[in-house]
Amino acid sequence: FRKLNVMKKYFTEKLDIGWEPEKCIHSAVCANELSSVFDPKNKPWIDVNGASEEKIAAQIDKCPSGALSYSIKGEQKEPESKPVVAGNSPTLIELEKDKNYAWCSCGKSDKQPFCDGSHKGAGMAPNVFKLEDTKTVALCLCKQTSNPPYCDGSHSNL
Repeated sequence: FRKLNVMKKYFTEKLDIGWEPEKCIHSAVCANELSSVFDPKNKPWIDVNGASEEKIAAQIDKCPSGALSYSIKGEQKEPESKPVVAGNSPTLIELEKDKNYAWCSCGKSDKQPFCDGSHKGAGMAPNVFKLEDTKTVALCLCKQTSNPPYCDGSHSNL
């Protein structure tokens, strides 16, 4: 598994918008709901003039992978909160190679162990990863692992 961290930046008068291409799980929530801003057929694919800053921010808040983010110029970010324990044992799941997955790090997702965007406003983001081989893995549900997204047995200390 590898973690990637390329960040592309876009700017409006009040927003600093970030996009991390390798985190994107291609759910197309952004493009389907606000195509005037998010259009993968265009270069650049984000047109900050396509909608109001409020609409852009509201749409970014719906990004399930955390690949899209923003900060409001002049405002400090909220401190990161502690994750909620979603389960007291790992979940065994077969994952496909070369596919991006967004593991829920906050514990609030209804789609455990994967992110559904419930972390918004909590100062947390999902852990996006991909495997080099299709295999069954043990993903952490207690959210206390020191090896996210994989279980390291931390649940036994809860």
